[in-house]
Amino acid sequence: MTKVDPDSSLERFLGLLEGHNSNLKDLLLAKTEQDFIGATEGAIERAMKTIENGSKEYATLNEPGLSHLLADCLNLMGWRATAETNNNGHVDVVVECAFGRHWKYLGECKLHKGYQYHVDGCEQLLGYCTGREPRAFCMDFINAADAFTRMSKLRAEMDEKLPLKQKAAGADHSIRGGFVTSHEHESGAVVEILHLGCSVPKP
Repeated sequence: MTKVDPDSSLERFLGLLEGHNSNLKDLLLAKTEQDFIGATEGAIERAMKTIENGSKEYATLNEPGLSHLLADCLNLMGWRATAETNNNGHVDVVVECAFGRHWKYLGECKLHKGYQYHVDGCEQLLGYCTGREPRAFCMDFINAADAFTRMSKLRAEMDEKLPLKQKAAGADHSIRGGFVTSHEHESGAVVEILHLGCSVPKP
């Protein structure tokens, strides 16, 4: 019987991932679409921190440039992410499960220009969805240091006006500054939107 090298075992591999890329480990072990979403949102948070740490270099990018930057960050972490992919229109970011599942997570990237511009982006995003996606994300790139304050103001205005058939007030999310709203989709399904703010203040 051939002996198995313990260094080549699955346990060893997963242990290495746990230390270096725990989000990818979560993706590899995902059994449900909710698991996939959770792992992907962990990767998105990590990508946001990378972008914020290099904000002086990225602050001059336009919306397509920022979409490509986010997709590139996710790809470097082991995801399958593309920018400007056709999915009922040209979606800013499409994240797909690369391990035999057909799960997708759609995202819209906007330069922060206040409430209405963000809502317009969310409307585009819902138009890209078919109703089979339980959640999508809309990320504002905010060229100011007070990103959390601006996201809090955005959340309060959405809760007051309930745009795009928003069903209730937004819910907290584990990503700081982020919140989730639920919207009645034209298909009759309910689609959640995760709202995120990434700080890229100009020097």
